[in-house]
Amino acid sequence: MNITLIGAGPRNLALLPRLIAHANQSSQATNIKIIDPFGIGGRVWRVEQDPNFLMNTVTSQLTLFTDDTIQTYAPVILGPNFYQWAKQYGIAYIQKNNFMNAESFFDEIAKINPNRFSSRALFGVYTKWFYDQLLTDLPQHIHIQFIQQSVTEVHPLASKQFNITIKDGQNFTTDEVVMALGHVDQSQSLEEINLADYAKDKQLTYVPAGHPSEANLQQIKSNEPVILRGLGLSFFDYIAKLTIGRGGKFIRNQDAELIYQPSGQEPKIIAGSRHGIPLHARGTNQKISGNGYQPRFFTPATLDHFAEQHHGEVTFDFFMKLIKKEISYKHYLNIISDLAVTWPFNAKEFLDALANSNDIDTTAHEWGLPEELIMDWDLILHPFTDATAENYQEAFISYLKWDINDAKQGNVDAPYAGAFDILRDIRSVIRHYVLTNYLNDQEYPKFLREFNPFNNIISVGPPVLRVEQMHALMQAGILTITGPQIKITTQQNQFVATDVFGNQYPAVQMVEARLHGINMSTSTNPLVQNLVKDQLISTKTYQEADGTSFEVGGAVINRTNMTLVSQQNQEIPGLRMWGVPTEGWSWFTTFSPRPNVHDKILQDAENIANTIFAKL
Repeated sequence: MNITLIGAGPRNLALLPRLIAHANQSSQATNIKIIDPFGIGGRVWRVEQDPNFLMNTVTSQLTLFTDDTIQTYAPVILGPNFYQWAKQYGIAYIQKNNFMNAESFFDEIAKINPNRFSSRALFGVYTKWFYDQLLTDLPQHIHIQFIQQSVTEVHPLASKQFNITIKDGQNFTTDEVVMALGHVDQSQSLEEINLADYAKDKQLTYVPAGHPSEANLQQIKSNEPVILRGLGLSFFDYIAKLTIGRGGKFIRNQDAELIYQPSGQEPKIIAGSRHGIPLHARGTNQKISGNGYQPRFFTPATLDHFAEQHHGEVTFDFFMKLIKKEISYKHYLNIISDLAVTWPFNAKEFLDALANSNDIDTTAHEWGLPEELIMDWDLILHPFTDATAENYQEAFISYLKWDINDAKQGNVDAPYAGAFDILRDIRSVIRHYVLTNYLNDQEYPKFLREFNPFNNIISVGPPVLRVEQMHALMQAGILTITGPQIKITTQQNQFVATDVFGNQYPAVQMVEARLHGINMSTSTNPLVQNLVKDQLISTKTYQEADGTSFEVGGAVINRTNMTLVSQQNQEIPGLRMWGVPTEGWSWFTTFSPRPNVHDKILQDAENIANTIFAKL
């Protein structure tokens, strides 16, 4: 049995011990090749990157080891989660391997906390340790080889095997292929090409969209304006690199508020986006591993019952109504749990009334909750509706301060952050909604177009520390946020950012502070391009009720066993793809494995391994 894993990030690394466990139950020789040009850990977790780039998950909620919540068909190889590894093995392993950022890693580990965020580089060290552990005491009939190269082609053979071509010209044959390619590069839009050409012609500085750790920011001149387009997670990496990375420091004043001390090497940052809405800060972690929120309303049983009554479908409107009710209920539960406040009603009766209400927010208002405590979804999703050109910066700073204060109350207790965080705990129910095909073809685009931004804004935000830094940089005058609907034009040898208010911000420097969306047909990754050319990758186009079409750029796969589906709508046995390149067809793929929560990556890994070895 020859198995090839293309990509050495968390997904394929989590799969590797499951392949070993299943192979160990067989006497047949098993050869596993794992291939990645960026090394073990893959592109996002490279140990050489700037340690200022933080993860978006706390240290105790990250693992690569399968646990007891996963249904397995071969013995489990147990091991520490990321936090446990750092405390028990991290320092010795770093000393042994003499990593470039070793001193920074020692500093991190000295103050590491299970409920705080670590650097992506340190997690990269964990991935290398994990791989080294797997190679220890391997049975003689199992052989693992790592190749630090790019795969350029995968061709099916008549023998039902696959020919693999590597960038350096190597070729070999394999029985099974599992691709976890991560966020593959995309071609630039026509607008981006024009901006890059203009910059080259006028000798301006233009940094294209891509991974922040790979961006050339040394060319950004200090004390001059630079436009950053994008306010998502990548944006926080860029501002860290342009401030802390240039010698700036954050300190806390007597009120514990974060203050920025400039180094004088920072540029004048002007940032904005089309939506113009900042991502909500993640609440300070209060959740013990495996102890997530249990929904009352948004449950598989409720969705299944609705489907039984509606010809096997669950409308998007019903789906959103349930989710908003669940979030609002947790919001009100957190509000009335404040023991310092005397409420003029019995808590149980109030919560029962909410549970039985068809309009939970109206009911909360009727029970006497003050207007400012009512969950106002319009305000949550559009917080700057009443802002003007004159007061926009002040309104944005005030909003960040409110968000910080709320998030610091915790991802269980905070009125908003504690309510929003439950979306992370009910992802399995959302996936149940997608996997059971309860959405018809007319409504699935609506789900992607409306729910994904909703989910991103309220539950996929940065650590509260990053929002504190953003607030401090605005207070210090280093960072200016434009109004929504930012548009970039060129005139008089400059880039010009224009917002909805008509404000204009000229600069000779610009950074696309974002990643491109996923689209297989426009990817510049050579392997993806060849798979598309050979019709081994397909995407899905939906016809909406108004007659328009909506293309989902992610690769179509069998969502159960990850097998690729060709452009002839045929599964390709033995050829699998999972993770980010399937985004849109799969739902929410940008996460790493979590321990003790029946994690999807860990369960998918088990299912893939079991399917492969069931053929023997």
